[in-house]
Amino acid sequence: MRRRSFLKSAAASLALLPGKGAASSLWKLPAQAYPVVTDIGEDVSIPHLIAVIDAFLDRNIPLACVVNPFDKQGRAYTAKSKLAQVLNGYMLGSNGLDVVPYVPELASLSEHFQARAAHEALSAMKIMMRPAASARNSAPLMQTIACADQDAPAAPRGVRSAGILNLLSVPAQSAPVRSETWENGVVRLFGGTVQSLRDFNGDVEAPGYFPSQNLLYLSARDFSQIALHELETAAERFASALSHKELDGDLSLLPVTDIQLRDSYGFKRVVCLHVLQPQENDRDQLSAYSAFTKFLQSSGIPHSTGGGSGARSGSGFWVRTELSHGDAVAGAGRPGMFPIVIEDRSAVKIRTVRPLGPGIGVAFSAEDAGTQGVGRAGFLQFQRHVVSGSGVVEAFQSATAGTADAVVFIKPEAIAFPPERRALEGFLKDMLTDEGTKFLRLEEFARTVAPSGPLPSRYRKTAATAPELIKTRQRLGDAGREELLEDARVAWRYFEKFTDPKTGLCPATVDSAPGGRHHEAVTMWDVGSHINGLLGAMQIGLISQDEFTAAIRKILPNIAGRTSQGRHLPQGWIRTDRRKWGNKNFDGSDAGRLLAALDNLRRHSNFGDQLEELVASWDLQKVVINGEIHSVTNGELKTSYVSHSAHYSALAFRRWGVSVKSPYEVFANRSAADGQMALLEAAARIGPIGAEPLLLEAMELGMSQESAYLADVLFGAQLEDFRETGRLICVSEGPIDKAPWFLYQGLQLDAQERTWAFDTVGREPEYRTPEFRKENLVVSSKAAFLWSAYQPHDYSKKLVRFARSLAKTKNGFASSIYLKTGRPTEAYSDLNTNGVILQAIAHRLAGSG
Repeated sequence: MRRRSFLKSAAASLALLPGKGAASSLWKLPAQAYPVVTDIGEDVSIPHLIAVIDAFLDRNIPLACVVNPFDKQGRAYTAKSKLAQVLNGYMLGSNGLDVVPYVPELASLSEHFQARAAHEALSAMKIMMRPAASARNSAPLMQTIACADQDAPAAPRGVRSAGILNLLSVPAQSAPVRSETWENGVVRLFGGTVQSLRDFNGDVEAPGYFPSQNLLYLSARDFSQIALHELETAAERFASALSHKELDGDLSLLPVTDIQLRDSYGFKRVVCLHVLQPQENDRDQLSAYSAFTKFLQSSGIPHSTGGGSGARSGSGFWVRTELSHGDAVAGAGRPGMFPIVIEDRSAVKIRTVRPLGPGIGVAFSAEDAGTQGVGRAGFLQFQRHVVSGSGVVEAFQSATAGTADAVVFIKPEAIAFPPERRALEGFLKDMLTDEGTKFLRLEEFARTVAPSGPLPSRYRKTAATAPELIKTRQRLGDAGREELLEDARVAWRYFEKFTDPKTGLCPATVDSAPGGRHHEAVTMWDVGSHINGLLGAMQIGLISQDEFTAAIRKILPNIAGRTSQGRHLPQGWIRTDRRKWGNKNFDGSDAGRLLAALDNLRRHSNFGDQLEELVASWDLQKVVINGEIHSVTNGELKTSYVSHSAHYSALAFRRWGVSVKSPYEVFANRSAADGQMALLEAAARIGPIGAEPLLLEAMELGMSQESAYLADVLFGAQLEDFRETGRLICVSEGPIDKAPWFLYQGLQLDAQERTWAFDTVGREPEYRTPEFRKENLVVSSKAAFLWSAYQPHDYSKKLVRFARSLAKTKNGFASSIYLKTGRPTEAYSDLNTNGVILQAIAHRLAGSG
């Protein structure tokens, strides 16, 4: 009998001993220990690594090698690399070595990117180990992944999609082992004994404690620094000490693949059974199919049925993930899963006969050909096991052997012969009582392991809405054009009534109620809206070219800027009733708005040379630090990078030759699905998103890929709310006619339920409560016209009709309409609202044909 077989038999025999009494006190269960070598990469000494592996495997001690399958440039190692050749050699000659992929940053990733990182790491590791897998006709079981230990790690839910059951959080120093079992079956282990072979003294116990379960970590980077002959001696002494501990009954040395098999973890591998329907003209197979599916139903074995989708290459399923409370998984007229044909996995091109709805594609690869998990296109990928022909029990047993999840397709001919069908039924009944196996419907399993949470849900809902969104402007009829021209004349009233004849500037807001006042200070954002409003009025034909030129000539001297602390910059605000009068501050976001407007003016006027000179006079480079635009408040520089205006500002600054970064630009080197998820995460970290400045970018700079996607996200969420509740949602920033007087309203991307969140300039908590939101959620008049100009759709038409019917006043358009009461801010209008409406109408009319 081999040594390890003997030890396992001996350990099993402990169960036969009395549970209590004097005899049992002489025995104790050995502590479980999992030897692990970490920090393995191409930069470690291969001879040193071989010396340590040999010391363990020569004594038949299992060893896990934690390997980062990517080099420092992020490229996957090939099977021809030195490290891969060594590991493949051991895998061919021994069953005691396990390879564990290492993703150092895994604990800091979101659920989606955990899933993607696990899938990519396993795929890369599979390529590294392909020679051994081919020679042995079986791939190594990889259900464990490792990452660096860190404070406040993210929940490890995402790794389950890749079939990962164990997560090792590798510690920097020794600590007691602590485990977590998550609802999806993943076990995460913290702590362990970090052992250096430099000073090994023959004692394998961690100082101060002797846990019932331990991880014994050796660092390849550490032992590569030891002289080779010294390392060989130290490794042999260490392995021998472990072996003696095991023989003495103090330790049970186990492979990491056995971690889940502890009863306390409640291990469950999942088996999904899909029974393929026979041809309608094959009576024998139809009868067998009916009998078999009735058996499954009466036995309580979850399963799915249907056509051959998934059993052949290029076909799969679409699984609805956003089920409402009234939806049943099966029936209710809205199936939870239906077949699709996958024409191009890399480009997410699929063919189906019905609308997909929010969900996830499930694709299949041939047995042992692919890697389970979330691929680059965002599809869930599973290995395909097909049972057909005779020997159905043996084939099914082979497909579900081991501890890996299994998706099994049973073809009609496999159950056509009654004796074989009854034998399979008996085998399935036995499996049903197996505590380590759980049957799930394929769609339920897909929903269980697919990345979940607010952002993946929003991604899927946006994808479902995308086909109905129009990217080209439609022609307007005469009636439609006349309505917009009348709207433009209403918006122009604000400029006609309130422009100061000396400065050419308009007040930021006007309260025409008794006792109300004009707000004579304007920011550079306001000035940008004024310039764009003038351009729109001229393009529409409300003013002549000469009137436009005269208006711009009055405005430009007022924004010449001011020098403070050695920086000449546009001012934070200026007075509209005084020439060249304002404060010393500078706002990076407002400057972006101004620069976008000046670029728009440069392209549509004869002011080009004057504008070049004006912008060149500003010390914009002095407020760009490490690529981030900064504001200046009371002489102190503060970054404006964490803002939804930062991307818009970056594009505007670049138009004038100033290179700056954007927090939205995360698409590089990512697939479309990964890029969109990364953008959602970046936007969620900043805060709720509204129509501005997303849609201003479309009006002035041309829509970037990033803003176009977020605009689809926001429009889709507004449309979704309308279809569910009948409410017209149209959120942006703007004034209201009561405290706090100005609100930022937007979609909170990371909320568990769809939330239209508020913020204020002062960030006062009393204006962020659900009660305040309920009373003060408004339809933004200018955002309604922006959506009409950017996204022609029945919903955007409703928004414009709503604003047109309620928000027209003698002073232009009211800023907002309270959703709860339908009351507009009738006495309260502002420069931004009317300037943007003119700009949006000009944009719409220019492309209407």
